[in-house]
This record gives sequence, C-alpha cells and structure tokens, in this order.
Amino acid sequence: MHHLARHKSVTRQRRRGAVVLEFIVAMPVLFIAFLAIFEFGILGLVVENGAHAVNEGAREGAKVWGGLVLFDNNPALNYDPKYLNVNGDDIADQIALSMDAILDVFDLEVRQNGTLSDNLAKANVLVIIERGANPVTYRGNIDLLAAPYNCTRTGTAPGANEIVVTLCFPLVNSSTPATTYGNPVPNWLASFGFNLNKPLTPYRFEMSARSELE
Repeated sequence: MHHLARHKSVTRQRRRGAVVLEFIVAMPVLFIAFLAIFEFGILGLVVENGAHAVNEGAREGAKVWGGLVLFDNNPALNYDPKYLNVNGDDIADQIALSMDAILDVFDLEVRQNGTLSDNLAKANVLVIIERGANPVTYRGNIDLLAAPYNCTRTGTAPGANEIVVTLCFPLVNSSTPATTYGNPVPNWLASFGFNLNKPLTPYRFEMSARSELE
C-alpha cells in the first residue's frame, strides 16, 4: 500500500512537471499571438479610419468646389491647411481640415512640419489633391513624396469634372515623440521578424478617392 501511494505521488509530480514544461514552451507563442491580435486589430482600425478620411475629403472637395473660393491660396512651398492660423481659406484647406478631424482619432494630422500649427505629438500625413487639368496641390508632409515612401495617386488621373484626393502616411512613425512604439500603429512584432518600419521599404497607407464636382 505504501509503495502504491509513493508511486501515485511520483506520477502526480511528473504530471505537474509536464504541465509546467508545456506552459513554458507555449508561453512565448501565446505572447506573440496576443501581440499580433492587438497590433493587427489597431492596424485594421487605422486603415478603416484612413479610408473614411480620404472618402470624406473627396466628398468635401466636390461640395465646396466653385464660387469665389480659390483652389489653393497658400504661398509657394507652404502646405499647411492652417497657414497663418486661418481655417479653410481655400478649397485645398477645407478638404485637408475635413480629413484632419477624422484622422485625429489616431493622432494623425494634416500639417506642415515646423509651422506654428504643427502638433509635435502627432504624426503628419500627406494629402494630394487633383482636379482636372489644375496643378496638383498638396497639404501636410511633403517629404512623403520622396523615397522611401514615394506617395502618389492610385488609379487614373481625374477627369475634367472630377476631383481626386489621395491620403498617404507611414503606418509606423517612430520619430513621433508622443509614443515609444511608433504612430499610428504599434510595431510590437518587429522583434519577432515582422517589422512595419523597415528603413528601405516601410509600410504605408496609401489610398485615393474621387468624386464628381457638384
């Protein structure tokens, strides 16, 4: 009887040891899985928010076009929709500010780096606005036109009675001081081989929306 009790005790210890070992082996996998769920969840929300913003920008452009308001009243090389703290004094500004209100949820903004209205706690986006044969107009971070982002319109050029709005921003902006993990999407999986902020080919959101002028 004593031998049987000792055998059962040893068996229980071995089972507990096996459970602990399984937990140790499974814990890293579970940890990475939880990180992936949260990161891709935030990524999905950011993409949805960006799509909503660019569609709203195209609708706003079609709605406000015409009348006495100029398409672009900013001085050369100024891409701030709040230039001189004046809200929406041209069509490009009104488009950009309508998008800015939506993007603010994820600490994104349509501003020019270095201006008084720039919020350094937020990552800057680029808005490209095209209307027929009019010159292309920009609002936000013009640096995103260059490598490694190379932001550009997706799809065909606008027709004579169309306006096309393009929104572009990096999914991870590690220079944003508001966070330590990047903005607007956390880059938690970078240590495990899935890096959204690769130096030569960083991932970006890029989408165009078009609307016929009203």
